[in-house]
Amino acid sequence: MDPHSNTTAAQLPTLALGNSIAKLLQLPVQLAAAVVDGTHQRLTGGCAIPAPCWEPKHAGDCAMQLRPGQKALISVHVTNCGWIRQMVTVTGMGKLAGWLSFAPTVLVLDAQERATFAVQLKVPEDMSVGKRLSGPLLLRGCRDHFVRLDVTVSDCGGMAVCDVAINDCADNVHHWYDHFYCPRPCNVQRVPDYVQQPGPAGVIEKAAPNVVTAASPRGVR
Repeated sequence: MDPHSNTTAAQLPTLALGNSIAKLLQLPVQLAAAVVDGTHQRLTGGCAIPAPCWEPKHAGDCAMQLRPGQKALISVHVTNCGWIRQMVTVTGMGKLAGWLSFAPTVLVLDAQERATFAVQLKVPEDMSVGKRLSGPLLLRGCRDHFVRLDVTVSDCGGMAVCDVAINDCADNVHHWYDHFYCPRPCNVQRVPDYVQQPGPAGVIEKAAPNVVTAASPRGVR
C-alpha cells in the first residue's frame, strides 16, 4: 500500500464497488453516443440507398462554362468488363441534344475491350450570355448509363474538355437494398379532350380544355 495514500484497507472494497457502479451508469451514455454516431453515418451516405437498378446508372458530371460559338470535347471511355461482345450506343437528350455531335455513335466492344466516344458540344453563336442548360448523355450497352452535362454560357469561356470513364458490366449481386423498390413510374402525360357543355338554349358548345400545368399541384386544376 502506498504510504502517502489516505485510503485504508477497509475502504478498498467500497471504492471498488463505487467504480463498478460508475461504469454501469456510463453505459447508457456510451450506448446513446454509439446510436447517434451510427445514425449520422447513415444520413451522410454510409448506408444510402442508391437509385433503382432499372434506371440508368450515373457515370459522372461534366460542368462547363463556354462562350457563344465555343466548342467543347467530352471523351467517354467505355470498358466492356464482361466476357461477351457488347454493342454500346450514345445519344443526347433534352435541350442540349441539338448542340451535340458524336464520333462514333456506336461501339462494338469485344470482351475486356476499351474504346472512346468523342462527343463534341458547340454553343450556338446567338446564344445569350447567362443562359444555363443541362441534360443527360445516355449510353446503352450491357447496362444503361448517363453523364449529366451542365453548360453555362458566359463572356469568358473556361475549360472545354471533360473525360468520363464507364465500366459496362453485368450486375449479378443481389443487394441488401433491392427489396426497397417497386416500380412507380411517372404519370402518362396527355392532352385533355374538349369538354362539352350546354350553352344557351341547350346548344352544346366546346369548352377549352383545362390543362394541368407543371407548376400546379398534382390533381389540382
